[in-house]
Amino acid sequence: MDMEIIYLGLSAFLAATLVPVSSEIVFTGYLALGYSKTACLLIASIGNCLGTTFNYGLGVAGMAVAEKYFGFTPARHEKVLALNNKYGKWALWLAWLPIIGDPITIYAGVTKTNFWYFALIVYGGRIGRYALILYALQAAGAA
Repeated sequence: MDMEIIYLGLSAFLAATLVPVSSEIVFTGYLALGYSKTACLLIASIGNCLGTTFNYGLGVAGMAVAEKYFGFTPARHEKVLALNNKYGKWALWLAWLPIIGDPITIYAGVTKTNFWYFALIVYGGRIGRYALILYALQAAGAA
C-alpha cells in the first residue's frame, strides 16, 4: 500500500474534529486516483472513528477544554445538555452528519455516555457514510 494514503486517514481524522476539512472530497479524490476501494474505505473509516474518539475524550476532559480551544460557551453547553436530557442517546444517531455530528460526539463525552454504546452507534454511522459515498460513486461509474 502506498504510504500517501495515510493523508486520507489524516484528513478523515481532522474532519471528525471541529477542524473544517472535507474528508469526503479527499476520499473521492483517492478513489479517482485509482487507490484500492477497500483501502480507502478502511483508512478513511479508521481515521474518522479515531477523530470521533478524540472528540469524546475532549468531552470527558471537560467543558474547560471545549471552551478554551473550541469556543463553546456555558450557555451553549446548557442548551446542548438540555437537548441531551430530552433526546438522550438518540442524538448519537445523527453524529454521522456534517457540522452537527462533531459537537454531538464531544457532548457524548461531556455527558459521560457509555463509550461502547457511543462507539457502536457513531462508528457505524461514520463507516456507513463512507460506504454510501463509495456505493454512490460506483453506481455513477466514477469509482
